[in-house]
Amino acid sequence: MLAGAGLTAVLSFAALGSPAASARTGKPRSTAIVVATPSGKLNCTLNETIWRPFTQLTHQKIRTVSWNDAIATSHQDIRVNSQNWSLALVEDDAAQAGCAAGLFVSSPSADVEARDPNACGVPALSLDFALSWDSSRFSGRPNWRDFWDVARNPGKRGLRADPRGTLEAALLSEGVPLNAIYSTLSTPEGLDRAFRRLSQLRPYIVWWKSPEEAMYILTSGAALMGLAPTAEVLRTNATLPAPRFRILWFPLLRINYDWVIPTGGTRDLTTARALQTWASASEQQNALNGRLISAPPTSGPDALPNPGGIPPALPLNATFWREHFPAIEARFDKWRSMR
Repeated sequence: MLAGAGLTAVLSFAALGSPAASARTGKPRSTAIVVATPSGKLNCTLNETIWRPFTQLTHQKIRTVSWNDAIATSHQDIRVNSQNWSLALVEDDAAQAGCAAGLFVSSPSADVEARDPNACGVPALSLDFALSWDSSRFSGRPNWRDFWDVARNPGKRGLRADPRGTLEAALLSEGVPLNAIYSTLSTPEGLDRAFRRLSQLRPYIVWWKSPEEAMYILTSGAALMGLAPTAEVLRTNATLPAPRFRILWFPLLRINYDWVIPTGGTRDLTTARALQTWASASEQQNALNGRLISAPPTSGPDALPNPGGIPPALPLNATFWREHFPAIEARFDKWRSMR
């Protein structure tokens, strides 16, 4: 049974683009609606929980395309490549930055009053990332300090080819508390500290650009340990005779994503809004969260001493990254290019 938002979205779409409406207008909708999302297995989950039910109800196909949402360095690419996109999935700081740059359509006035006046996106999903390792090659229980200690724990390390999440991990490896991560990164000295820490690990880093790639680095043996999405780790373990990849359940880094409508990316804004409403409705959110939300096992080596009690994750700070990402990304890219 559809609740209000999901039903409204379907009815709005049906009035505009269903086969019956197309027959009345004599203008059949023969092309698929295009939705842009980060690459990886996440697309399969989105198709199963959000787009397939939409197609079943409306008979309208959805086609997903992959993209990299590093907004600060790809404004022109977004303007060029998003012309046929009706909807895009982006990290929340990228949604804010893209909104300020005019890349995404502002939210309706009712939403604006309740949220940021510059808001363009609606909450879509969250992914938790944690230190994960290959237990067939490493039998201990490493923390972030051990992650950096390649002398005692030789092997490659998987990290994100993006300062978001990577600089937080560098400070965690030096013992900076979760509640001091962003106050530290906000100072020139703290930012220098994070980059110095990364430089110590540089020769051993295998870089990834998508959640799927983060997990592939571990499963292929390209790295001994890595920052990886917990849902992907658990999904991979479920396909194996015995769990092979383990997770450090605290601290977790949480990346929040929004659904946004690219400016000029659709000729039918009402249809795009209906699709955005459908994707963020409670039915779809519940189905999606049931596939993405992960928790430690209740028994075995990864079980917590206090079952059911995982300390809160650290969300990547959207305000910090919206304000500082362009400058930090430029420094990060220059640092990565150094030999």
